[in-house]
Amino acid sequence: MREVRFLRPVLRFTRTAAIAAAVAWVVMAHGAQVYRIQGSSMAPTLRSGERVLVNKVGMRLASIVRDDVVLFRDPSDEDTVMVKRVVGVPGDTVRFLGNDVQVLPGSGTSRPLHDAMTPVANAAGTGNPPTIGGPGSVAITLAAGEYFVLGDNRGGSSDSRHWGAVSRDAILGEAVFRVFPWRRIGFVTP
Repeated sequence: MREVRFLRPVLRFTRTAAIAAAVAWVVMAHGAQVYRIQGSSMAPTLRSGERVLVNKVGMRLASIVRDDVVLFRDPSDEDTVMVKRVVGVPGDTVRFLGNDVQVLPGSGTSRPLHDAMTPVANAAGTGNPPTIGGPGSVAITLAAGEYFVLGDNRGGSSDSRHWGAVSRDAILGEAVFRVFPWRRIGFVTP
């Protein structure tokens, strides 16, 4: 009789721990996950070594919009996860003009991004800064399921200017909350 009284709490604890582990696995695999930021391409918004909570469910249920900070698989290395800001969504035309990038939303309204950028034409080695409509200009119209992403630290970022649009399938989730370091804890905002 004594053994049964002793085993009952142990079995209850074991069952609770197993359920908690299963729920944690489901949440980590399909709902949310903490990622460690590596590199300075998103500075000052996100710094190397910081940890962010990534919402994976939201990417499956809602649309991706401009200014979302997303994590995705590196187009050149599937094992590497990158973090960048979405500046162009399907239907947008992205143009490079000198060191500026201009996003023309599907409606045709111009939205310049005046930060210093490395134009794709220069990255390809032409040496001539592109001009909209001129020789060497670069214009990309994003198809369905394509997103143009840039690092906030434009001068220190490898992004869509260098390797093109990111597919919807490569996007893992949206960085929504900074969980570490404690002094910078808070929402990741545009």
